Amino acid sequence: MTDTVPENTVQEDNAVTPITGVTVFTDGARVTRTGVAAVRAGVHPLVVASLPRTADSSSVRVAVRGHGLSMLNVEVRRRVAAEPRRESLAERQADVERWRDAVNELDDADEAERAGLGFLGHLSEAAATSLARALSAGRAGYDELTGMAGHLSASTATGLGRRREIAARKRVAQRELDAALDRLAASEQPGQPTVFADVCVLLEAAAPAEAEVELTYHVKGASWRPLYDLVLDGERLRVSYLAEITQRTGEEWPEVTLVLSTTRRGQRQTLPELGPWYIGRPKPPRPAPRARAVASAAVPFAAGKPPDGSNGEEAAVPGAWRAAAARPEAKFLAAEPGQSESGAGFTYTVARPLAVPSDGDPYKTLVASFDADASLDYLTVPVLAPEAYLRATVTNGPLLLLPGQARTFHGAQFVGETHLDSVAPGEEFELQLGVDDQVKVERKLVRRTTSKAVIGSTRTIDVAYEITVENHRERKVTVSVHDHIPVSTDGDIKVRPRETAPAPASTDDLGELTWTLVLPPGESTAIRHRFTVEHPAQATVVGL
Repeated sequence: MTDTVPENTVQEDNAVTPITGVTVFTDGARVTRTGVAAVRAGVHPLVVASLPRTADSSSVRVAVRGHGLSMLNVEVRRRVAAEPRRESLAERQADVERWRDAVNELDDADEAERAGLGFLGHLSEAAATSLARALSAGRAGYDELTGMAGHLSASTATGLGRRREIAARKRVAQRELDAALDRLAASEQPGQPTVFADVCVLLEAAAPAEAEVELTYHVKGASWRPLYDLVLDGERLRVSYLAEITQRTGEEWPEVTLVLSTTRRGQRQTLPELGPWYIGRPKPPRPAPRARAVASAAVPFAAGKPPDGSNGEEAAVPGAWRAAAARPEAKFLAAEPGQSESGAGFTYTVARPLAVPSDGDPYKTLVASFDADASLDYLTVPVLAPEAYLRATVTNGPLLLLPGQARTFHGAQFVGETHLDSVAPGEEFELQLGVDDQVKVERKLVRRTTSKAVIGSTRTIDVAYEITVENHRERKVTVSVHDHIPVSTDGDIKVRPRETAPAPASTDDLGELTWTLVLPPGESTAIRHRFTVEHPAQATVVGL
């Protein structure tokens, strides 16, 4: 790339290239601008667009279409300009005064409520003394005493409620006042210089022509995250895949084609490779080497004109652009499909164009929705919570579901939120759909006895539990019940299972027991399991 312009191309032309498409990633965005410009015969520079501060200069790509056009070079030129003030100093001062008055007004209101509560306190003391005397003299009854107490209590509660409301409003007003003070302080500072970047294309035209220009570049400060609505209707699950888009890139995105990409960068920018794992004694630290001054310069991406071999530019210019030295006709860019697999990720084109201002607020849109058969059952771990959790086993459709929060509904009723992990297309996954109070679970201790023992002998602790599961639904349900028995970490303490009815479907080495119950409507089942703990009489068992 070169920062100099040939002598015969001093006059520059400007192309109007509005934003026509945006691809949003989870950690950035790719912006597409297109437009048409009149090109004169000869060699002339064409200023395509000014990039926002968040744009990555090395990501700039330009394509030009037109008859008899050759693209000689693309350069990103930086210029410095003062940041214009968006609001006048007087407006920001008025904003500060307005919020300061609001805070003072709320302080006065709170002081009035506090005085009223103080008066109620004095009135309560006086009324209590007067009523006590009237009761002793027979001039008043307990009904009058109860009525007075209720009135004072209600008045006090009302006053306290008004104070809480005033405090909440004051917190909001104080935050607005602090923000207004910050804006005023920023206005009083001298304007800071701002760096802009202009994309300039050097074109050669055999004759006057119209050039169709397409510019793409990456920006930081943009992202999207998935949200899900899961609606269970019978044994069908409706999955609505939503996207929440935010951006602070410094440029407004109008209502254009919006594409959401699931592609993301890994934690490493190269393929991870394991090296040897060395251990040993600590070594004394080596003296720090003396720092050497290294001259470096950021070289923005240049397209078109081949490098001359100086300043190491050849490695920075892709071969596709170096081939432009032969000045072939500029090629057309291929359009991306609306929903396709792109490398390791997927892209989804939003059906309706969506405008996203650069204000950092979230803007929601629907990505896709699909229906799937749900295999329903219940999970309960009564030792942790005496509740039955409805869960659904679902097979994903053709979409890649990214990790995100999901709101769950049973029909039109909202039942709670859960988290959805990453799910590949066609993969089977489980969903927790909330607690079902029509499946009752109870766990109770039915036995705990300790045998008597003489010194030096073994003592036995006998423990038994009973778990009852009741189905109050009008359909058959399947319930997976999980419980456990203790595991000993001491060789002298023995845990022995004694009785289990019915027999568990599975057990493991960590003492977990699992039963699978099938309950018809209106029926219940009891699970009983018993174990003993044998230990030396002198030993104390903890954790039981």
